[in-house]
Order: sequence, then structure tokens, then C-alpha cells
Amino acid sequence: MSSGRISPQIPLHMSFREDAVFEDYLPGQNAVAVGMLRQSLANLSEHLVFLWGAKGCGVSHLLQASVNDLQLQGLDAAYLPLSECYDFGPEALEGLDVLDAVAIDDIDMIADNPEWAEGLFHFYNRMRDSGRLILVGGQCSPLQMTLTLADLKSRLSSGLTLQLVAMSDEERTDWVVWKGRKRGLVIERDVAEFLILRHNQNMHEMVNTFDLLDEASLAEQRRLTIPFVKQVLGW
Repeated sequence: MSSGRISPQIPLHMSFREDAVFEDYLPGQNAVAVGMLRQSLANLSEHLVFLWGAKGCGVSHLLQASVNDLQLQGLDAAYLPLSECYDFGPEALEGLDVLDAVAIDDIDMIADNPEWAEGLFHFYNRMRDSGRLILVGGQCSPLQMTLTLADLKSRLSSGLTLQLVAMSDEERTDWVVWKGRKRGLVIERDVAEFLILRHNQNMHEMVNTFDLLDEASLAEQRRLTIPFVKQVLGW
């Protein structure tokens, strides 16, 4: 079973989180999209699933959760964020078509790169022809992408396309309180609002902040207040 790493030709440590699971995602307005995604993974009914939405919607989290879910099914699956392997060119895809499923994140990065577009086009065809699954994540729908290769746009539009919508300010606050509770942290709403404001609503950074707050709270046996959060994070 794959551990989420990419092919050995690429000497990088991909930012794959083995703790990124569906149960750790608060769906909110995206409940229907997440339900459809999970159903498609359970049934393996699609050859391609395209997730898209603005930064902070949870596209990367859900792609990694999908990889974790597929691995639990006993399938070989890997997560490939193009933001971390773009400079290696489409060679980063070599060897991945032997896996049962590959989740490709940050697809927007290759919009104006004909070499990457052609490489991904052929990779898609190999995966599809052998009955394997591709998951793709980006910030806009495949039809909105300005790809240099029209055939690739057609391929990326051929499967299940799911849009994720951004959380409202109230939902973000709920998320921080909920996420903290799952980590054993009691976070009051005023602290949650403060964290959201200081992180400019970047939920990915917020996850890393939880690690620091969790450790400090346990070490000093203190509850999380705004002054204590400022002290821990150096704000």
C-alpha cells in the first residue's frame, strides 16, 4: 500500500498529511460535494474527479483525505502537489501510472506550460486506459482553465467535477472551535475570531498553529486566551 510518496525519480518530500481524513473536515455548505466525492471513492465509479474552489476551501485536504481513504481500501494511491514538483517537469509523473489512483493538486500551475500540459495529457490517457483513477484539485473549474492544450481541457472536464465554496466568517469561527475540540483544545469564540483574523483566514496555516497551541497548552497547563495565544505565537 502506498504511503503517499511520489516516484523515486523525484527527490522531494511531498507535503502529504496522513492525518488528513474526511472526519477532520467540517463540510458546511460543501456537504453535498463531499458526499458525492466519498460515494465515488466507495464505488470507484469515476475515472476522474476534479475538485475546485478558492484557496482555503479545503481542496488539498480533501484530495489527501481521498488518498487516505483509498489506501484504507487496500489500493495504491499517491498525492502529488504540483507546487512542490513543478520545476521537475512532467517527469514527476513517471512511474505513477502503475498506481491505482493519483491525486494531482495545484493544477492551475501548469495552465501556461505546454510541456506539462502534454505530459499530463498522456498520463491521463494511460491511467484511463488501464482503468485507474485520477483526482485533480485546482482553484477554478476545468472549463475555466486557460490550458495550452485543448484536448487536456476536454479530458479534465470528462469526469465528476465538484465545486467547493468558501466558508462564511461564522462558519470559519465554528471550524476553529470544532477543530480545537477534536484536538482536545477548548477554544472560545473570541479566541477563534482572533486566530482567523491574524491568519488572514488561511485555514492551512491554522492547522499548523493548532500544533503549537496544543503543545504549549499541555506544557503550561493553561487554557487558551488571547494573551496566552499572543505569547505562544509571538504576536
